[in-house]
Amino acid sequence: MAGNDTSVLKVTAGLVLAGLLLFGASFNDPFHFDDSLIVNDTNVTNPERWHHFLNPLHLRQLTFFSFYLNHLVSGTNPAGYHIVNVGLHIANAALLFLLLRRILDHRIAVVAASLFLVHPIQTEPVLYVYQRSVLLACFFSLAALLAFQSRRQWLALLFFICAFESKESSMAVLFLLGLRGLKPADYKVRAEGAATRWGYLLLAILFGVAALALLSYRNEGTVGIGVTGKVTPIQYLLTQTRVIYTYLRLLVFPYAQSLEYDFPLIDTFSLRVLGQFAGLIGLVGVGFALNRYEKWRTTGLSILAFFVLLAPTSSFIPSADFAFEHRLYLPMMAFAVFAAALILRLKGSTFVTAAILVTLSVVTLQRGTVWSSDIALWEDATQKAPNKARAWFNLGGASLHSDPARAQLAYDRALRLQPGMPEALYNLGVIQQNKGNSMEAVRYYELALDGNAEYWPAWNNLGNTLFALGEKERALSAFENTLRLNPDHWPSQYNIAIVHYTSSRFEKAIPRLRTVLEWRPEYQDARYLLAVCLSKAGQPIEAEREWQILRSNAGQPPMPAPMQAPTP
Repeated sequence: MAGNDTSVLKVTAGLVLAGLLLFGASFNDPFHFDDSLIVNDTNVTNPERWHHFLNPLHLRQLTFFSFYLNHLVSGTNPAGYHIVNVGLHIANAALLFLLLRRILDHRIAVVAASLFLVHPIQTEPVLYVYQRSVLLACFFSLAALLAFQSRRQWLALLFFICAFESKESSMAVLFLLGLRGLKPADYKVRAEGAATRWGYLLLAILFGVAALALLSYRNEGTVGIGVTGKVTPIQYLLTQTRVIYTYLRLLVFPYAQSLEYDFPLIDTFSLRVLGQFAGLIGLVGVGFALNRYEKWRTTGLSILAFFVLLAPTSSFIPSADFAFEHRLYLPMMAFAVFAAALILRLKGSTFVTAAILVTLSVVTLQRGTVWSSDIALWEDATQKAPNKARAWFNLGGASLHSDPARAQLAYDRALRLQPGMPEALYNLGVIQQNKGNSMEAVRYYELALDGNAEYWPAWNNLGNTLFALGEKERALSAFENTLRLNPDHWPSQYNIAIVHYTSSRFEKAIPRLRTVLEWRPEYQDARYLLAVCLSKAGQPIEAEREWQILRSNAGQPPMPAPMQAPTP
């Protein structure tokens, strides 16, 4: 037993060291893509909003709570977020090893965990902070499987709930467990565990229905029912027959990886589509066939597990995006077992394993360099998906502050591919606003709103620009529209207060400033303006209270104001 314990420690230490060597450079990486949603989410950035994460009508609450904790510790410094992501990935590889060594040969457990750790397909979920959801889902799913395997059913259930609250697609692990029990040393289904497995199967179905219901209730437009107006379940399923082959190719030969993939929508049956369907059904059939033979059971089960774990994102539930590499994170566990089982059957398997792991590690390091720069990442994406408007839009965003001229060219390209794209028009407005071309900026913001009247950033910047032009009432209306669409956008509250202040409507400015200070009590400019408004509104006692707070906080640096209020 001591020798086994020593072996476990050595393997775990090796996984930790390899993970840090492969992904440690990301500690210096910036935020990417949707990572901006994290630092712009007022529920994440406001320390007083912890209770928001107790709302059962939100999905992925545990993931966003982890971002909240990250922000408490490191603010908007990307390093802290990347450290957590890398730590989770290493922990997942270690947990996978600990689980597999209980139910499979020790060598398979070591090789599978190593493949899971070093494979280049893991760069996106690890280096793209926003995809922490899948890392957490994997972590809690593996913890649940370990608890289940130890017959600690209630702890397993708790971990599965945590996995679901991290990312709803983790219900596939529950479904997989319901289909097949785990038992040390073999795969025989115990009759006494049938009720438990049926319970997990029903729970997986319940979680799936709950997820779709919540997505529908919140009018989610990127996945589920909210997408069916653009992509029907049948169209999505047909398109996934092409996507899955790309996924399989990336797992076997991880070349030409990209953050963006451009797959055309397939909306009709054809001989090619039927052939693709037949191929996938054939792979599933091979899994079932191999599962019948003890010698090949591990290989067969891993094939079946791969497709079960992939099903939530690559079946009939539509998504606005047809493909993302991070969707392979959970299925990668099954593929790693499949690959390990086959590799260890080869002559000279030790040499082959070492060569594969070294090769994959080199590719992972190379892919990591692309993620080290936002510009490099989106240059790579535009090369791989030159007809994807979003790739050009994000290249423009990466260049917006360092090279506005280059950004404008990228936005123009995006608009040629997707005319009327609100986000590109909005950023063209930002470029003109920064140049001091206020009228041209207003034109772009209004064009953006013509394309999407609910695009609140355009309303906000339209208000800022109109205020600079002296059109206070139009600016006020724009800020009100911003708050109607995004009630938590406290800068608009502040901007409305400034409009009222400069129009001598001090009584109307006061409640707006109090709301700002509820969100940002350290915001000295807002407290200063509140004290002035209270004085001018004839409330000297309240005003003095604010002046005292200001004097006690005199040593604190002021926050930058959304709009600068004039000196009274």
